[in-house]
Amino acid sequence: MRVVQIVSTIIGEGLYAGMPCFLVRLGGCNLHCNWCDTPAARHGGKEIPFASLVDRGIDAKQKWILLTGGEPLIHRSVPKLVKRWSNGKKFILIETNGTQNIEKVQFDGTFIVMDIKTPSSGETGKHLISNLKKLRAIDSMKFVIADRKDFDWAKKFVMRNSVKSSILFQPVWGRLSPKRLAQWIYEEVPTVRLSVQLHKIIKLP
Repeated sequence: MRVVQIVSTIIGEGLYAGMPCFLVRLGGCNLHCNWCDTPAARHGGKEIPFASLVDRGIDAKQKWILLTGGEPLIHRSVPKLVKRWSNGKKFILIETNGTQNIEKVQFDGTFIVMDIKTPSSGETGKHLISNLKKLRAIDSMKFVIADRKDFDWAKKFVMRNSVKSSILFQPVWGRLSPKRLAQWIYEEVPTVRLSVQLHKIIKLP
């Protein structure tokens, strides 16, 4: 499998932020977001044998594995990889843009963070509508917010679409202050949770 990065770090954002994890970043992405913070993941990486990746995940001292990209679900072997890790008693947090069927990786011990693309990304509307119904209470639906237009769009999306998962609003790093986004949230959509990129604040991968 094409891997861009393997590193021990912490989960940097979302419901499980702060947990130590074994991060695996796969190469390749089917979207080109304007504010992508990992552009090297689109085309970079080196091939690592599937069995080796399975073993490295299971042997990692961390209980959590963060599988991200790029877009990890474009890789055909990912469901089998995740299943092997799950059978190895790991918790796997999978970050996805929602353009691929998430059901194929929803095993015991897996947690989905599905990123719904806002207008500033340039990729709005690319997610699979069917994925919204597949989100579980342990999963998250995330919106990355760059400005007030993004916020208003995301607020309407939340109001029109009922999901079982938690809902996260996260500011684009360096473009919108967490304080301002927090104010918009508690004044207008109190059912939404603020997410900040903890790993960037403390300067970890």
